[in-house]
Order: sequence, then C-alpha cells, then structure tokens
Amino acid sequence: MAKRNPTSGPKLFGFSIVHPLNLVLFFNIFVWALLMMEGGRGIITYFFGLNPSFVIEKKMYWQVFTYGFLHVVGGDFFSSLIHIGMNMFGLFTVGFWLCRYIGGWKFLSVYLLSQLGGGLFVLSFSYIGWKTGLVPENSIWDSYHSATVGASGGVFGVLAAFSLMFPEARFVFPPVRAKFAPWVLIGFGFSVDAYYLLQFHSSGVMSQSFFGMMSNSGHLGGAVFGLFSLLGLQRFGGKTRTPIFVKRWERPKENQERVIVRPKNLGDPFETQVRKNRELLSQLFGISDAKEKENILSPIQAENTNLCPPGDYNPDDMFCLRCEWLQNCELRKLKKDHPEL
Repeated sequence: MAKRNPTSGPKLFGFSIVHPLNLVLFFNIFVWALLMMEGGRGIITYFFGLNPSFVIEKKMYWQVFTYGFLHVVGGDFFSSLIHIGMNMFGLFTVGFWLCRYIGGWKFLSVYLLSQLGGGLFVLSFSYIGWKTGLVPENSIWDSYHSATVGASGGVFGVLAAFSLMFPEARFVFPPVRAKFAPWVLIGFGFSVDAYYLLQFHSSGVMSQSFFGMMSNSGHLGGAVFGLFSLLGLQRFGGKTRTPIFVKRWERPKENQERVIVRPKNLGDPFETQVRKNRELLSQLFGISDAKEKENILSPIQAENTNLCPPGDYNPDDMFCLRCEWLQNCELRKLKKDHPEL
C-alpha cells in the first residue's frame, strides 16, 4: 500500500506549507488583504480590534485575542504595508529558529499565548490610565476608547522566547545580545511614552510620532507571556533541547576573567563524523512530527551494528557524537518514545 511521505511535499521558508509558522504568516496576510478590500471603513476593526471600552462595557471579550490578526490600513498603501511587513518580518526572523528547536506546535502555543498576554496588558493599562486620568482621551496609544491592532504582542513573545533559547546571539538592531533585546526595545518605548505624557501634562498638547503610536504595554504583555509560555512548555511539555551550535559564555568564578567556551576537538580524527551527526540532530530538532523523523532515519540505518544499551545513548555526549551508528540509536529512542510507530 502506498504511503505519503510528508517530507516530499511543497515547502516555503524551509518548512511545509502547512507548518504553523507559515500558517500564521498566511492568516495575517489574508486578514490584511480583507482590511484593504474593505477600504479602511473600519467594520472589521470595530468588531475585532481591541477597544477596551467595548470589551468592558459591551462584553466583546474576543477582542483581547483577535486584535493580533489585524493591522493598520487606510491612508497610503506604503504605511499600511510597513505595519504588517515589520511584524511579519520580525516574526519570521526569530520564529524560524525557534521552530527549529522547539517544534512548530510549541512555537504556535508561545505565539498565541503571547498575543493574548499583549491584549490583556493593553486592556489593563488603558483601563487604569482612563480611571486615573493619566492617559489623555485624545491619545492614540493605549486609550480606553480607541482600538489597538497588530501582531507585535505575539512577535515580542516569540522574541522573548528566542532570547531565552539563544541568549548570546547578537542583533543588528538593537545592537545588543538577544537576552537583552526585547527589554531594551520595551524600555525605549515606555521612555518615549513617558516623555509625551509629561509633555501633555505640562502643555496640554498631545504630540504624535511614530513611536507614540506603538502599544508598548502590548509589547510588554507579549514578552512576559512569551517568556513564561516557553518556560512552561519546557517544564510540562517535554524538555526543549539547547541549540548545539550556539557558543555560550562560561560563568566566571570570582576574580577570574570571562572566557568563551570553544570546541576542543580541533584536529580530532572523528571531526567529520561529529559534524555529520550534529547536522542530522539539528535537522531532527526542527521537526515535531515523529513519523517524519522516522522517514528521515529509516533509510540511513547502519546494518550489523552492535549498539550500546539504550540507557547509555546521549546525543550531547561526545562519545555518541563520534559514533557512526548514532542514527540507529536515535531511531531506537524515537520508537521507544512513540510506541505507535
């Protein structure tokens, strides 16, 4: 009986067309196209954008989540394109690597929970600002009576999860390590918010700028929920492997200089086999479907092997990485973890 090979289907951005990362990108673009066809009349935004007064007074609770699939339209086409373009580019850039190591469905969980967290923070901040009178009524950010839209809450959640997985990776903008990036951006955003609030309370005039249009409370909520979502998935959804090719800083002892941990197997006669095994493991770590992993491992099994006891297999151990039968141990472990195969 013929069986479908899931690895042979069409791919986009290195993943299957129906991979969660691609589905999120497609859905956001689809909704943006609907908004463009609507012509900026605001009907979709009215029902699905996050307007805190509608959530609290009209009980339109779904807006706390659905706002993340909408983007700004109206005005010139370039401005509309910039909003969704920046969000989708940021999502793909960090989401791609996150998917490689935690799998597509865990990535989707982090993204959606972060989007919800961003909405809850916007709702809370705007309500508090309205009740205290801190946020002026004519403000266009986090106002109790205006709508917030955009995927940046989910994007910041993915960025925060990325910062946990790849803490020493460096960004071009902001020019800091990944572990600092989301918090630097959020801190800068709140600093701009504070500046315009002080300006308003001193002069009574609310200035508007590109940075003043951002919902920094949504970014903060997304980052907080993204961070705790990944920690929760690591704790209760199975351990997430640490990327093996990312150099990490060794924690220095007292009165010692900070040093970088570098590979010690230069000139190792097993270097080629180690590199081959690491490439295979990296490929497998980016796949969440057990059947797809089996389809990759089955054709490359070594015959007439004398494998170590199952409990001795550790893909992070240099002894295992040097072994030309690692693919056999990996398949044996996969079948043990997934008896249905």
